[in-house]
Amino acid sequence: MADFIQTLDASKLILAEAVLSFVISPYSAPTYNLPIFLFGIYAQESQEAAALSLQVFSGFLGASALFDIVWLIKNYQGTLVKLVSILILLLKVPTFVAFAGTLNSRGVSGINLRGADLGGATGPSSTS
Repeated sequence: MADFIQTLDASKLILAEAVLSFVISPYSAPTYNLPIFLFGIYAQESQEAAALSLQVFSGFLGASALFDIVWLIKNYQGTLVKLVSILILLLKVPTFVAFAGTLNSRGVSGINLRGADLGGATGPSSTS
């Protein structure tokens, strides 16, 4: 399993999802996916992009997967568009894992949403 995760290419996954989102954008489909994937392409390819950009994209990707489930339940789509939307939803899981690997290779451990750090970014931490 670890070998499979290490072989995931985040740039190809995010590009495939951006293309699929663009293809179904004229139809009844979630409108937020294409901008999220375009931001992901920028965050992945830009050398100036800080680890924070990758963390933000990973957060957006995870949240959008939950939004996709709600959107698919509440909205009607044609059969082909629905299949592509489900494919995009399924591709978000390996994309999230691939971006976590990219973060790890850039020296950031995990998504690091600073949930347990009550001191803030500049304040002292309360760990003893």
